[in-house]
Amino acid sequence: MLKKLICLLIWIPATSSIYETACQVMDSNTFRIFTRSSFYSTERAGEMLLHIPQNHIYNNLTVLLKINNDSATSWVGKPVKRIVRIPLALNLQPGNYQIIAYISVPGSKLKYTASSSLTILKYKPNEVKTDRLTGGLIVNKRLFFPFGFYCYSPVYPTLPEEEVVKGFNMISPYQKILPETLMERKAYMDRCAELGMKVHFNLLSVSGGGGVGSKIEGLSDMQKKERLINEINTFKDHPALLAWYIADEPTGNNIAPDSLLKIYELIKRIDPWHPVSIVFMAPFSSAKKYSDALDIVMADPYPIPTSPVTIVGDVAGSLYKEFSGKRPLWIVPQAFGGSEWWEREPTLQELRSMTYQSIINGARGIQYFIRQGLNLFPKSTSSWGECGRMASEIAELTPWLLSDEEPVPVRSGTQNIIVTSAIHDGQLMIMAVNKTNSPQRAVFTISESFTGKAHVVFENRSITVSSGYFSDNISAFGSQVYMIGIRQKKETIKPWPDNLYVDPGFEDISSTGVPASCYARNGGDRGATYFLDSREHFEGNHSIRLVTPEENGSVKLRFFPINGRNGATYLISVRAKADPEQGNVLKENYEDQEFEVSLGGLGVTRFTLSSDWQEYLTFVTIPYYNDQPPRTNIILHMSSAGTAWFDMLQVVECADIKRSINPELTGEW
Repeated sequence: MLKKLICLLIWIPATSSIYETACQVMDSNTFRIFTRSSFYSTERAGEMLLHIPQNHIYNNLTVLLKINNDSATSWVGKPVKRIVRIPLALNLQPGNYQIIAYISVPGSKLKYTASSSLTILKYKPNEVKTDRLTGGLIVNKRLFFPFGFYCYSPVYPTLPEEEVVKGFNMISPYQKILPETLMERKAYMDRCAELGMKVHFNLLSVSGGGGVGSKIEGLSDMQKKERLINEINTFKDHPALLAWYIADEPTGNNIAPDSLLKIYELIKRIDPWHPVSIVFMAPFSSAKKYSDALDIVMADPYPIPTSPVTIVGDVAGSLYKEFSGKRPLWIVPQAFGGSEWWEREPTLQELRSMTYQSIINGARGIQYFIRQGLNLFPKSTSSWGECGRMASEIAELTPWLLSDEEPVPVRSGTQNIIVTSAIHDGQLMIMAVNKTNSPQRAVFTISESFTGKAHVVFENRSITVSSGYFSDNISAFGSQVYMIGIRQKKETIKPWPDNLYVDPGFEDISSTGVPASCYARNGGDRGATYFLDSREHFEGNHSIRLVTPEENGSVKLRFFPINGRNGATYLISVRAKADPEQGNVLKENYEDQEFEVSLGGLGVTRFTLSSDWQEYLTFVTIPYYNDQPPRTNIILHMSSAGTAWFDMLQVVECADIKRSINPELTGEW
């Protein structure tokens, strides 16, 4: 380890410094510190991430944090790992603050400082935070794993609705920032907002350059700057905006870091509420030179067919090692081929392996290059169907992939199978992928001794775990995800014992992403969706999320039938909530969001949704004389535009109500 003798006061002009005038021996390595969130707004508590040099991981350390020279908090202990999380109270007004960590090693003269900025912003409904610890995003105050694609301009009017129903949640159109095409950009932004999709907004033609068809001839630097400022001001408050995309492969286009830093700082002065991204090509290590000019680092390795699929995972792993705890990492998997330098497209199996390798190695965003429907890019509709299948899978796994809980380590018995694990709500997720084009027998070892069942999440089967060991077959370039309940989950909410509906908590995920026990009917808007959501639930692990683009355009869900009796009265109960900031998103004043529920079309009741989970009750009587069949259905849909979640759907015959609502059983009455 390099060491040097320090005999005078030295200040290193970076995020880390040495203090003390006494003669002392110092390592060449330094500490660094970052806020966990790129900025804070509504939070009353945050965290600082202190990056520990390898040679200090097992030392006892004392850390004092000061904000603008006022003591804020302290931490004492042995790190044991590379990043220490230090809680921080946020009783601060909006503004930018300097935060300094004073680090000492007890019993030694070694003393260090590390500094960072702390940004507090006034809350905006469309704000997007990056989480430097997990690598995820916080969008609409919820975890968000971006899973989408590039596309061309003009954006075909039906493209967003064609893809949102598959599970994609983000698009990024290549475009030129021209005054005459402004209405085209507004049109796709508005449609994406209605659908609940986000836009990774392309500024390449007036920012850093690069990218497909993004060059505008004849513009001066001043004219580009004016258009850049106008474009940001036009869309910075738009509900569909996710991030600003400012440069595509800057090393290949000879764009210097300093020039992009100026663009980055300009954008942040106008809109500090949204992150800025740059995409890099080989050599991917060059991304480090641009780290001050970005909030999200992206890479686009395209190996097929001349290079192994493992390159994608290797690139993700190397960038994650460099940027972990500092900047989120997204990967751009190859979804094209057949011309230029690529003789063919990836197979659907190669697409799966590249995508899962990226995620296992630390990527927390996927943006395929490129989508042009219906069968142009990629040409294979089955390959694109596989990408949509993975979009739904990653949506299901988002609470685990973006969990900040300490994971239980899991090992694979072969180097051909790579694996990662995560804990959320007492459940251990194990994700594995085959890097080879041949089936593999995988043996997994959990660091905790556990005996029981592992649920194979996307295959609706279970396998036995014995003393922390289990094995399974993984297909060529295939992936598997296992879920194991290693912590006892205390469930305080139980279904009524006389509930007649078969899947009240929507926990049957036999088909990934969609509720099992219902039919769906389109209510008028082809982009209306009805996905299971593992991020929001009143009980269990899931709710149904309805996104309704326009009034009376909701999907109508007709749930699995119950046996009804003529003349009997039934109580229907459902838990529901809405996000007013995602409802009527293009109107200046948010309007109430509403839903309707009925039994076989009888007793239609309309409810106004709250922003918190509430129970909604209605009574429906089946007439003595009617032509309805004895088997009847609960029917639910939204009558307003917006986004709402539904959970714990129950129906009981009134003769059974007293038994069903026994407080000892529900804890609610």
